[in-house]
Amino acid sequence: MTKEKTLPQPANTLAMAGDNTYNENSGQQYLAMEACLPLFESLGFGVNATFVDYGCSQGAASMAVMQRLVSQLPTNSTATLVFNDLPSNDFNSLIKLLPSIKSFDSTKVLYPCIIPNSFYNPIMPQSTVDVAFALSSIHWLRQVPPPKSTSESFEEFLRKRDSRNSAASHKDLVEFLNLRGREIKSGGKLIVAAPSPCADNEDGRITGNERLRCALFKAMESLIAVGKLPPNATAGIYPPNHVHTEQSFRAAINETKRIWKIEKAYSRVIPHPAYQAMLESQKGLRDIELQKAFERAYANTVVDWILAVFKPFMKSWWIEEGLDEEACEHVFQECSSLAKIEFVKNAGAQLPVAQDFIFVRLNRC
Repeated sequence: MTKEKTLPQPANTLAMAGDNTYNENSGQQYLAMEACLPLFESLGFGVNATFVDYGCSQGAASMAVMQRLVSQLPTNSTATLVFNDLPSNDFNSLIKLLPSIKSFDSTKVLYPCIIPNSFYNPIMPQSTVDVAFALSSIHWLRQVPPPKSTSESFEEFLRKRDSRNSAASHKDLVEFLNLRGREIKSGGKLIVAAPSPCADNEDGRITGNERLRCALFKAMESLIAVGKLPPNATAGIYPPNHVHTEQSFRAAINETKRIWKIEKAYSRVIPHPAYQAMLESQKGLRDIELQKAFERAYANTVVDWILAVFKPFMKSWWIEEGLDEEACEHVFQECSSLAKIEFVKNAGAQLPVAQDFIFVRLNRC
């Protein structure tokens, strides 16, 4: 009996939506960065240090961390600030933010540089990095998983995807840790903020997250039904990522224990800030229409947030499936509008969109 061949999966080469879109829609990721800042406390450096952000995206959160690290350097010291992400990343938006670091502390000489490469490859010379960090980035897989088959329901696809991606995610994380182990100096630090599966649904966040995704896919199904999207338009757009449980993260650390030791670790629930803003705005309101208006504003924000991640994968797949490139942006905007309406309609706008995170500081042995 001939064993069925498994075709190699393509590398993940798509970054977040460009033109500063990710920066403008990364409020939750920024809160995760702020929750991570205690791990940077009490770090000491010499007069010449190198800091690296693995998966910097468009730089909004990265700049805040780099400012924090620069502030902890001795006066009149120098620092190399390295920003790494995929070659497709919108580095122009990041570059526009660089002057904010220089103006932040003029007593230090800073050398910012950009390295466009997957962090599943070597990024820095051996033993040259003092402190590195990866914020909301290590859940991205090295390769793109197979698309949904025509025989699968979306629910079946997600169940299989989660199981299949678990092994790939573990392998990728071990590779990431081994690569960073070669680049970070003995005694250096690697600080990680990683999305994790929601532990419970006490505040409704699991349901809120599910209704947000459901609204997006129902919007696409509506466009398929009227012929504006190809029949298979939803099959290959799910981003190639897999969130780590604390147990799976610790398993990867255990596999690289000759290199890494956990110094500090904790978990937090990170809500999307738009939910709390909506609740504050609705306090004391008796006007039902005004309450609905704030729900629509919340829906607009969280749909834009998820689309800042999904957009490159959606448009790339749609074009691959035969959608005209010139029509693609127009259809995407229509899909966005429909998803916002659907999120309110399915009562998602009455629930929080939130994500559990694990925060870890590792010491290079």
